[in-house]
Amino acid sequence: MNITAVNTLEIRLIEEADQGFELSLKEYAAVFERVPECLGYSVTRSIYETNLWVFSGYWSAESAMTAHFKSESMTALVNHLIASYANLTFASFAPRIGGAAI
Repeated sequence: MNITAVNTLEIRLIEEADQGFELSLKEYAAVFERVPECLGYSVTRSIYETNLWVFSGYWSAESAMTAHFKSESMTALVNHLIASYANLTFASFAPRIGGAAI
């Protein structure tokens, strides 16, 4: 399957993260990977900023990615991050040709 859409969530903690924080992100990624049309999820920690992670999803359909944003599991993740006092930056990407999604 081809990747037709990507979402990223940049997570920056104000305070030092405990050892379980990254593990919890990886657990969410494992749950998200089971969503239909999800091709994979990754958790990448910055080697330069120890309190910065990039959480990325890869999708075979933009519609599946968009539906995922409204899911209970995504809401749970965002609530978890808010409770951790994280600064969040969301982005999503899907190719457009002539104004139409591929």
